[in-house]
Amino acid sequence: MLNIGHRGAKGYFPENTLLSINKAIELGADWVEIDVRWLDGEIIVFHDADVDRTTDGSGLLQNYSYKELKQLDAGGGENVPTLKDVIQEINGRVGLIIELKSLAVAKPVADLLRQLSDNDWKNKKLIVSSFNMGALKQVFELSPNIQLGVLVKQNIKTGFDWAAKLKAHSLHVSLTFISREIVEKAHFLGLKVYVYTVNELNDIKQMRKINIDGIFCDYPDRVKST
Repeated sequence: MLNIGHRGAKGYFPENTLLSINKAIELGADWVEIDVRWLDGEIIVFHDADVDRTTDGSGLLQNYSYKELKQLDAGGGENVPTLKDVIQEINGRVGLIIELKSLAVAKPVADLLRQLSDNDWKNKKLIVSSFNMGALKQVFELSPNIQLGVLVKQNIKTGFDWAAKLKAHSLHVSLTFISREIVEKAHFLGLKVYVYTVNELNDIKQMRKINIDGIFCDYPDRVKST
């Protein structure tokens, strides 16, 4: 079962920062997951539509220029990184899951990843995921070799339908709605199943029992210890 650091090691360090990503790797993560948005011509690693929760700034993200955003403290003195920054920092040490937070960021991400086509780790250890099927469809059309992950909440049937249309690598399912039956169906169809967000030890153990392929966890060391 893959140990996927959720936004790095979000439970311990400022999410979606290089610090958090490096600490997740130190704590035993096999992969890390980050969120990306498109701002002022840059692919930034950022979850929310506003800056209040994760930085010392306030207001809507879209009201900031990239230069202004870089001046904010994202926690512990960290800056908001770009996707390029994260790829360079990881340097193939672990896998990377890139969650698209909007349709606008889909083409820029596909364009950037095409530039990395000669980088061997990229093809085998990189997944682009999203709840936005339009964004995933755009990546699929622009770069069909990129592995895709279909994010679903309770709409499991729709998730399976989209996974088939997009020839997805994996289905990413909420812990609230996962079941052994979903796992068995996905595996029959050749899909990996990754579950979010699994932080409690009992839940981690249960995911192992039902043969989950990987879990997103805010505390990567907990997965390693179970």
